Amino acid sequence: MDIEEGQRPRVVTGGMQGYQKCLLIFLGIGLLTMVIVLPLSFSGVEYYELGIRKQKSTGNIKLDKVYTGGRHLIGPDYTFKKFEATVHYEELKKIATFTKGTADSLGVAVEITCAMQYFLRPEDLKDLHQQYDLYYKPVVRTTANAAIKGRAAELSVSQFIRDRETVETELFKAVKRRLEGTCCLKDCAAKKACVPGCVEYSKCTTSQKGLFVEVRYFQFLDFDIHDDVKKKYFERVKEVEQKQQAQFEQDEKVVRKETERMKNEINNAAAEIAQNSSAQATVILAKAKAEALLKVEKARDTGLSYIYQQLNITKEAQKSAFNYLRTLRGQQNVKLNVGYQTLMARD
Repeated sequence: MDIEEGQRPRVVTGGMQGYQKCLLIFLGIGLLTMVIVLPLSFSGVEYYELGIRKQKSTGNIKLDKVYTGGRHLIGPDYTFKKFEATVHYEELKKIATFTKGTADSLGVAVEITCAMQYFLRPEDLKDLHQQYDLYYKPVVRTTANAAIKGRAAELSVSQFIRDRETVETELFKAVKRRLEGTCCLKDCAAKKACVPGCVEYSKCTTSQKGLFVEVRYFQFLDFDIHDDVKKKYFERVKEVEQKQQAQFEQDEKVVRKETERMKNEINNAAAEIAQNSSAQATVILAKAKAEALLKVEKARDTGLSYIYQQLNITKEAQKSAFNYLRTLRGQQNVKLNVGYQTLMARD
C-alpha cells in the first residue's frame, strides 16, 4: 500500500486491546470467585462444640485436627462434624442390683438412682469417633450401669442405709475407673491432678483409654428396697438388735454388780481410814495433854522452889500453908478476908 506524502502510518492495536480485555475478564472472574468462594470456605464451631472436618463431596472425615469454638478456614468443600464440648448430664434411674451379704443378714435386691456429669476429651476425639461415631452416649450409659452394679454388689445394705457418703465415693470411683480407663489425663501432670497409678498418656494404648471421656462429678441420689424384701430385712435387723439389747442388758447387770462391789470396798476402806485416823488423833491428843500437864507441873515445881528460896520458907508446915493459900486463891468462888481482931502477945 502506498503512503501518500504528509500522512503518518497507522499502527494496528486491536490485538493488544483484546488481550487486555481477556486478562481483565479473567481477573474479574477470579475476584468474583474469591468473593463467592472465600466466605464459603469459612465454617464456625460454637463455644460449646468440638468439630472435625468432613468433606461434603465424598463424606470423608479428616481426623488430623480437632477444632474448638471460632471461625475456621477449612475450604468450601468441607464442613464440621460436631460433638458436644460442654457437660454431658446422665441420670441413671432405678439400677436393679443386689447388695453384699453379711454375717448378720443376706444380700438384698435394691434399686439405685444416680447421676453423673462427664466431658469428652478433645485429645481422644479421634479415637471416640472411630469407635462410636456420634453414638457414644448409650455406650457410656450402659457401661456406667454395669460399673455401678458391680461395685454395689460389694457393699452391704447397712452401708446404703447408714453410710451414704462412703457408698457415693465407692460408686464414683468404679464409674470413673470404667469410663476413663487407666490412662492419665493429658495435662494432669501440670495440674498435679494425676490419678495414682495411672499410665502416662504418651504410653497409653487405645484399649487403656476407656470410653474416651472424663467423669468429673457423681451423685448418689436414692436407693429403694422392695416392700417384701424391706420387711424381711427389717425383721432380721430387729432380731439382731434385740439380741444385742439382751446382751447389753446382761452386761449392764454384771457391770452394776461389779461397780457396787467396788463401791462397798471403797466405802469400807474409807471407814477404816477414818477410824484409824480418829484413834490416832485421840492418842496424839491424850499424849499432847499429858506432855503439857507434865510441863506445867515441872514449871510449877520450879516456880515454887524459887518462891520458897526467895521467901526463905524451909519448913514443911509453912510450905503446906503456902500451897493451901495458893490453892484457895485459884478457886473462883472463894473470897479471902484478912482480919486483925485477934491480938497475940509474946514475951
